[in-house]
Amino acid sequence: MGIMISHHTRTRVPDGPSTAQLAAEVEGRLRQADKLVLPLEQTLDLLAQLQEFELGRFLLHNRGLNGYWTSYIFQYSPGDATSSPVEHWLLNNSLLRGGRERFHRFKAQVAECVTEAAVLASIPCGAMDDLVQQDYRSVERFTLVGVDVDAESIELARENAAKHGIVQHCEFLVRDAWQLDLDGELDLVVSNGLNMYESDPRRLAALYRNFSRALRPGGQLLLSFLPPPPPPPWEAPDRAGEWDRYGVTEEDLRNELSLFGDILQVRYLNFATEAEVRAQLAEAGLTVRSVTYSSTGVMPIVSAVRLS
Repeated sequence: MGIMISHHTRTRVPDGPSTAQLAAEVEGRLRQADKLVLPLEQTLDLLAQLQEFELGRFLLHNRGLNGYWTSYIFQYSPGDATSSPVEHWLLNNSLLRGGRERFHRFKAQVAECVTEAAVLASIPCGAMDDLVQQDYRSVERFTLVGVDVDAESIELARENAAKHGIVQHCEFLVRDAWQLDLDGELDLVVSNGLNMYESDPRRLAALYRNFSRALRPGGQLLLSFLPPPPPPPWEAPDRAGEWDRYGVTEEDLRNELSLFGDILQVRYLNFATEAEVRAQLAEAGLTVRSVTYSSTGVMPIVSAVRLS
C-alpha cells in the first residue's frame, strides 16, 4: 500500500477501556436495541470482525477518523492488500471510497491555486496531503499553512512536508478552527469535512465567518458537505431508484448503516442541502462560484470567494 506515514503510534486506541471491554458494552447496547438494520447475529459478527484490524479498532474507540487514518483511506488504491475482509469492504465498497474520490477532486482544484507567492491553508490539515502532494516546481515562492486542533496531526503534517522536501515553505498552527486569529492572510482555505461534524447552524455560521475573515479579498474557500440521502430502499421502495446515483448495492447500504450507525454511532453525519450551504456562506460574506458533484452526482465540492 502506498502509505507514506511510518509512525504507527498514531494508530493506537486512546487510554481507557480495552477494545474487548468496549465491544462488550456495544454488544450489550445492541442486544437491547428495539430495531437494527441487520439481524442481531449478523450485527454482532460485524462487531467482532471490527476488532480484528487496526482501523476497525480505532473506529470502535473513536467513532471517527484522525489525520493518520484519513490519510490511510485517501491514499489507498483499489487492489492494495488489506488486513481483513471487513477492512477490504470499508476501503472498496463503503461510502468511504466516495470520500477518497472527493479528496482527489479537491486536489485537482487546489492545483489551480498553485501560483507565485500564494498562501494556501488546510483547516483542519490532518496529514495535509491535499496541499503537500501538489506540484510546486513552477513557482519559487509559496507558503502552506496547516491548522489543526490535534497536535499529533500537526506533527504528521510536518513529517509529510519534510518527506516531500517542502517543509521550509510550511507554517503549522495548533489551533481551533473557530479561533483562527487570521485576518486577510490567505489566498486559499481548504476544509475537507470539518463542517460535517457540526450540526449547530450558529457554529457553522461562525466557522464560515472565520474562514472568510482569514481570506484576502479574492481568496477562495473550498469545502464539501453531505446532502441528505434518500431513505433506505427497504423503508421507501418507491424511492429506491434514488440510490442508483450512489453506486451502492442494498447489501452494501445495509452493512454501511449497521456498521456506522448501529455499531459505531458515528459523529460526522451532519447533512445539509446545497441551498442551506449557499445561504450560510453568503451570510459569512462569501460568494459561491461553483458547486461540483462527482460523476455519480454526489459528494459536492463548493468553491466560494471573498470579494471584499
